[in-house]
Amino acid sequence: MKELRDDRYCFACGPENPIGLKIVVDYTGGGAVSTLTLQRVHEGWANVIHGGIISTILDEIMAHAVYYYLGPGVTTSLKVDFKSPLAPGETIMVRGWIKEKRSRAAIASAEITTEKDQRLIASGESYFILLSRKNKEKGYA
Repeated sequence: MKELRDDRYCFACGPENPIGLKIVVDYTGGGAVSTLTLQRVHEGWANVIHGGIISTILDEIMAHAVYYYLGPGVTTSLKVDFKSPLAPGETIMVRGWIKEKRSRAAIASAEITTEKDQRLIASGESYFILLSRKNKEKGYA
């Protein structure tokens, strides 16, 4: 497997990516959390944020939870349930946590809710293969 490294250009969280989402993640209560507001450039249908962007955000917050609490890993599957459309300009809260730890794998869950009324936008679950801790010590993401 090719080694993984963070070049700060990740579409979801990379501060160097000029068209990225630039998600900033905090860690609290045993999980990863973020708050962000998506714009019209993230639309699919008129006035509805694209489902692929929603899926990306869920995958990213779960990956951050896995990395922070268990070490580096890669997503092997992602399941997303869409509950309510999200309009551009609505601020969302994103939360991801470890659901189950296995010897070399993990299952994580996440949800996106609106900040204003806590309306559930989407939830997700991912399976991760965990990489060695040696990679984390070398600075690989």
